[in-house]
Amino acid sequence: MFVLSAVLTDPDDRDFMMDLYNGHYGLVRSAICKVIRDTDYLEDLINDTFLKLIGKISVLRTLDCCRLAAYVVYASRSTSIDFIRRRDVQAKHMYFGLDEDLAGTVLDPAEAVEDKVVYAEERDDLWRAILRLPEKQKDLLYFKYVLEMPDAEIAGILGIATASVRQYLTRARRGIKKLINEELKNHGEQSG
Repeated sequence: MFVLSAVLTDPDDRDFMMDLYNGHYGLVRSAICKVIRDTDYLEDLINDTFLKLIGKISVLRTLDCCRLAAYVVYASRSTSIDFIRRRDVQAKHMYFGLDEDLAGTVLDPAEAVEDKVVYAEERDDLWRAILRLPEKQKDLLYFKYVLEMPDAEIAGILGIATASVRQYLTRARRGIKKLINEELKNHGEQSG
């Protein structure tokens, strides 16, 4: 897969991902087909899945064979579900407003740009805060909100009690909030 070799600069990571790709391609393909039942986008979704997995190489290396396969399946399902959601939203809004005069609802372009800039800054603050979290909390958030895994499976992968997953999630979210508040406070002191 050319994309993997182009994205990864570390030869060990590249070899690991190529082995993962070669060993789990069929599993990923099957998991995606079960969700989307459409072969038009299949190869793109397979590539998207493996690109998502690149960011989790450190986690993937620690998993045994069965857990690795489960992780790959969840990543595949998550990628497929995200695709379906985006496609459905686009289809829903594709013909919206053909019967209406939309001239009165057009946003001021300056306001739209300002909203986009504010959103981008907030998103960047969130990502910087997440990157500063301990690895276990980052993984927990990834499993829960990106892969949408159930608590029991997250607990199995992380080796914690199922009842503790929510508590760990709360701590991770509080940690993010604290880091963002610190960054905002530091930013306010620098500009003030």
